[in-house]
Amino acid sequence: MRLEYAAEGLTLETIMNTLKEMREEQKTNTADFNRSYEMLYSKVEENTVTLRDGMGKIEDYLREIEQLKSENVALKKHVVVLETRIEDLENYSRRNCVEIQGIPEEKEEQVSELVKKVGKALDVNITDSMIDACHRIGKKTSERNQARGIVVKFVRRTDKEELMKKRREKKRDFSTRHLGLTMDIPVYLNESLSPARRRLLAQARQLRKERGYKYIWLRNGNILLRKEEKAPVVEIRTQADLNGL
Repeated sequence: MRLEYAAEGLTLETIMNTLKEMREEQKTNTADFNRSYEMLYSKVEENTVTLRDGMGKIEDYLREIEQLKSENVALKKHVVVLETRIEDLENYSRRNCVEIQGIPEEKEEQVSELVKKVGKALDVNITDSMIDACHRIGKKTSERNQARGIVVKFVRRTDKEELMKKRREKKRDFSTRHLGLTMDIPVYLNESLSPARRRLLAQARQLRKERGYKYIWLRNGNILLRKEEKAPVVEIRTQADLNGL
């Protein structure tokens, strides 16, 4: 074998040196690999810790978001309750009021006398002592065919209810001719509602058509619905009540 190495121009010493160099190079490579592995492991460990901390913060944020959502829902419910109370108070303040629509407007007029004429036409004797206040609603317009309505506030609610009762019983086709005027314009008497309650009434009337409710009426500012003759009465006070039908 020594002869074979010699024939190839290699000596045992050269071979041994070559093997030694290869072993040293392998050690160096192994050491470099170990250092790289340790650095990589350390980096992975560091990233894992960072990720774990990040996930913890995300969970904290999610809990805070859920808490804020719950608080927001509670606040919205509270706002609805407060708005409903304000609406009830505003409509309660109008419990003695009636709105009259359809009476032509003149330059010089006494609104209280027009109210008395309405009462007389409906067989209700309205006196000055029964009226707390009465006036046209809103600003005067230039268009003569758009007469402003009249709001009258009675001193006693019983007087207001009597007038509304007579209106329902006496004349279904009540108009200006019943007031002694030459023209024949329908005259309407309605309970006085706050703007928000008036919008709710318009939505309730639309829903009545869509859902087939037979009856809708007002009682002391409250909107009432009934599906059919013997069905239970549903009171509508908020948008949520409509949405729940």
